[in-house]
Amino acid sequence: MADTTEPAMAVDNGNSDVQPQESLDVTTEVQSSTVTTANDSEKRGVKRPSPEDDIEEEGGRDDGRPNETINGTDAPKLSKNQQRKLKRQKMWEEKKQEKKILRKEKRHEKQEKKRLEREAEIAAAAAEGREPVFQESSRKQPKSSTKVPISVIFDCQFEKYMMGKELPSLSNQITRCYSDNRNAQYPVHMFISSYGGQMKERHETILQNQFKGWKNVHFIEGDFIEAAAKAKEIMAGPSGGTVIDLLSQGKERDSISFSGANQDSKKKQKTAPVAEPEADDVDKSIVYLTADSPYTLDRLEPNTCYVIGGIIDKNREKGLCYKIARSKNVRTAKLPIGQYMVMQSRHILATNHVMEIILQWLETGDWGTAFMNVIPMRKGGKLKEDEDTPDAGHEEPEVAPEKGQEPQDPVQVEGDNAEDGLEKNALGQQRWSAPPIEEEAKAEAEAPVGTALS
Repeated sequence: MADTTEPAMAVDNGNSDVQPQESLDVTTEVQSSTVTTANDSEKRGVKRPSPEDDIEEEGGRDDGRPNETINGTDAPKLSKNQQRKLKRQKMWEEKKQEKKILRKEKRHEKQEKKRLEREAEIAAAAAEGREPVFQESSRKQPKSSTKVPISVIFDCQFEKYMMGKELPSLSNQITRCYSDNRNAQYPVHMFISSYGGQMKERHETILQNQFKGWKNVHFIEGDFIEAAAKAKEIMAGPSGGTVIDLLSQGKERDSISFSGANQDSKKKQKTAPVAEPEADDVDKSIVYLTADSPYTLDRLEPNTCYVIGGIIDKNREKGLCYKIARSKNVRTAKLPIGQYMVMQSRHILATNHVMEIILQWLETGDWGTAFMNVIPMRKGGKLKEDEDTPDAGHEEPEVAPEKGQEPQDPVQVEGDNAEDGLEKNALGQQRWSAPPIEEEAKAEAEAPVGTALS
């Protein structure tokens, strides 16, 4: 009995481990359908890769170098946005070199064309027995300039308040200021304070140290107070400049007048600082130009430093320059735009515009002319005297007749013809005019019975 029972139990245990063929087929089908469903769910909702997204290849980066490893693990990969920026930067650098080569080729072609024209003119003049006539250069002839003892300081301590695109714009504006001052009739001493950061890096790398060849420009790493001290030494020395007649006028009165709180904007700016009168011990040799000042600049004064805030913030940081000037106990003033012009926007100007206005005033002696020559037309500026004067040749609009007043009879067309029902309008053109109601009623009464009037 024992021998027959044990093998039977062994057979039963073996059958429990072995599954029938039908159950195996069903299980395989279920597993394959499950895998297919999982793959479909992974593909569903996935964004199609764009050409810009296809930057990194498997096992490497866009620049061909392998991924960096930190402590045996791969470094975190760049986001798609960062990868696109790197790709655009790389494409820009490649196109920059191509454009540089094209500009060089065009310059050589232009020089070769001028050389051939010159040789042709010399040969034609020799054949005709005359002197060759060459076309004069279109470049402006340098005019005589007189340096004046006035210093303009650009305060460049606001990099942390500006965005990435605004920093190169400020650098370009200061370059424009240097160009305008170099070509001005009365150039001033130009200082750049708080010089460093990205502006200095841009000058040394992208602009290839061109600033080192700038004349009459001083770069100071300290603040505008330190730059003003250096400017006072230069203006008091032999190379300080000449006091022209315009600067010598009005010495008996102050060059800055109190005009009250700034009413440039209709809506009160909650973040704007409260304008306060200046202290008795204020440094009058330094004037910080800001639109938030309660004082107005009437004229420029010799041996004075005028500070311009080097910031491009789209008016995000309201009153920042005024607060800094108050903390340094220096004078503040705004340009007299409101006294001469009517603006459709705020009296906020770019850095190079303020510099141009100063140079224009030194040349013309009139703030209105300086504003009209410099302020962009998009700001809708107009001189107040032009606003009060009506435009020449402007016709007054026609006024409707008042109650009780009979309107003027229109000018009738003379002649008994088919156009008797036409009259002339204000421009002398004929237009249709219906007959008066009284005449129409009279014609109906006199018409015979059965006759219809058309």
